[in-house]
Amino acid sequence: MGHNIKTNFSYPRGNFPRLCLIGNSNVGKSSLTKLLLSHPKWFKSKIGKNAGSTVRLTIINDPKLNYHVIDLPGFGRMTRLSRSSEEFVQNQILKYLRLDRDNIFLTLLVVAMDRLKDELEKWYFKNEKTIPLTIEFVQYFIKNEIPFIIILNKSDKLNRYQRDDIKKTFIRVLSDFDINPDDLKSKYSVFDVIECSTKTKIGIKEIKQIINESASNLKMENYDPRSELLNLPPINAIRKGKKGNKRMKSSLD
Repeated sequence: MGHNIKTNFSYPRGNFPRLCLIGNSNVGKSSLTKLLLSHPKWFKSKIGKNAGSTVRLTIINDPKLNYHVIDLPGFGRMTRLSRSSEEFVQNQILKYLRLDRDNIFLTLLVVAMDRLKDELEKWYFKNEKTIPLTIEFVQYFIKNEIPFIIILNKSDKLNRYQRDDIKKTFIRVLSDFDINPDDLKSKYSVFDVIECSTKTKIGIKEIKQIINESASNLKMENYDPRSELLNLPPINAIRKGKKGNKRMKSSLD
């Protein structure tokens, strides 16, 4: 049984570009985050091996990047948390995404490729009244107009036939929910589904290229100066009258 433990959500300050990594627990978000920085030293969080071992919103300020990297806690069952603490963490994740929507220029939805087919089988093919969490995430980003790409991590655990089969099944399920990858690519320009392995580094170069292209188009004059961010209040304290204050409710709310 899980325990009520202290959770830590230090919200970012001011308006500044943010790259977010989100996904279920134990899908490799923290390992991927480390690979996307200019140097591993900027990543100070411990990479956990157990589901739910990361329960803080981690804000990474890499001076060589013109954006912050936000490593969000694992979304889903957290073995070390009570149900009430787990629900608190999930609500905080969604609250953050709503509050910071205008600053999030790209979100990486990280999915464990070796577990994706089981997720689709359990929550869709065997019960069409339920929605797989990965599909809910996609719906959430579309509804809230948050640009995103899907990272199918841990591809090294599967052979080529298995990977092709899972990707084909995933695209089929997206289609069943009226989600067309080509339409998304047209809307967001950056949308993609990328096979990745943080262990073998497959896909890392492609992911970095997409991030760099998106970041190069940012108009930094529209954001607060980096040097002044620490003097500003957290974003959850300055919403009144700010642009985008009215948020759309999501199926995840």
